[in-house]
Amino acid sequence: MHPDSVRHALATHVAAANDLTGRWCDRLGSSGDFVLSGCGVWPLLAILAEVANEPARAELSAATGIAADTARSAGLALLAELADAESASAALGVWVREDLTVREEWSRTLPEGTVEPLTGQAALDAWADRHTGGLIDRFPLDVEPETVLMLATALVAKTAWDTPFNDSVLEPDSGPWAGHRGPGLARYSGALSDADVLAADAPVTRVVVRGTADLDVHLLLGPDSPTTSPAEVIAAGLGALDGSIAARAALDTASAPDPVAAPGVTVREARATADALRIELPPFEIRSEHDLMSHPDLFGLSTASDPTSGHFPGMSDEPLHVDRAAQHARARFTRGGFEAAAVTAVSMVRSVAFIRPHATTELAVTFDRPFGFLAVHRPTGLAVVAGWVAQPAV
Repeated sequence: MHPDSVRHALATHVAAANDLTGRWCDRLGSSGDFVLSGCGVWPLLAILAEVANEPARAELSAATGIAADTARSAGLALLAELADAESASAALGVWVREDLTVREEWSRTLPEGTVEPLTGQAALDAWADRHTGGLIDRFPLDVEPETVLMLATALVAKTAWDTPFNDSVLEPDSGPWAGHRGPGLARYSGALSDADVLAADAPVTRVVVRGTADLDVHLLLGPDSPTTSPAEVIAAGLGALDGSIAARAALDTASAPDPVAAPGVTVREARATADALRIELPPFEIRSEHDLMSHPDLFGLSTASDPTSGHFPGMSDEPLHVDRAAQHARARFTRGGFEAAAVTAVSMVRSVAFIRPHATTELAVTFDRPFGFLAVHRPTGLAVVAGWVAQPAV
């Protein structure tokens, strides 16, 4: 395997964002096609964690897997690393309605130009379109009359293949896709080490499809079993990144006298000038829209979305709570390359404390004859003026 195919010593914020991605996949279960970006959500939760009060602060910190005191800097570091990558870009946006004042000491901690006036939907849609290169042309949330603040990230990853694919026809003769006939992609390469088997509870075959710059796509195939879940397969791929799940060359695994199962892998002799790795798969394009408030506990938003009080005193003197949170994501795998984008947004509104009615005693006093009054200085108890009302006003 190429030495750069796996990183066993992930930075803390990278590992934490990956962990959120895995937990989110697990929560979705077997829900059909989906694409999501945990690293698109993670910086927003980290930024909110630092300015939140308890218990929202603890819940957001738990969701990010990092201490609230250092969460904002970690979130910004993650975005900066993506922005500096050759094959990726990232942007952070904050929009504030003119009648809401945010703390200057908070806004100064964000990259220059991040905070802008909240002028309407068109500006947000244009921002999403611009920062995803047109892959996502609609902001995930609408501006509603109560919206006073929006936060969002936009991520893009694009690469051409180091070894392009050829068009083919995919006709599986077994398994759940048996009987299907449709477009396929196929290619040969000399890098047998790009295929390995991950030693998860149920083995997962991984093929690293290398891009021309600093972005690869890891294809992950689990056992052909109705009990195999997307979350388990993706978790194996995530575990291999930090070394918690071991990887063994697919050629060695499939050829061993007593081989561990290598899903989808076959080994055969062929007349050729060199060893070759053949990959075949269908091209794909997936679009997903996620309502993050469907899983408030996963994202640490249970208390933060409680409208009966404010939760972000480090952001504004006014009581605010999270109103909505959503992500739009898209991924496309073609013969020439791969591109993906995600826009994640959180909207905030003012909080209103609800006073619950309770049983009381009413005491009435009627001033229907002459009465006196005092104007008292409360701190000292000084009666500044005294007076008397002899006649009612006419």
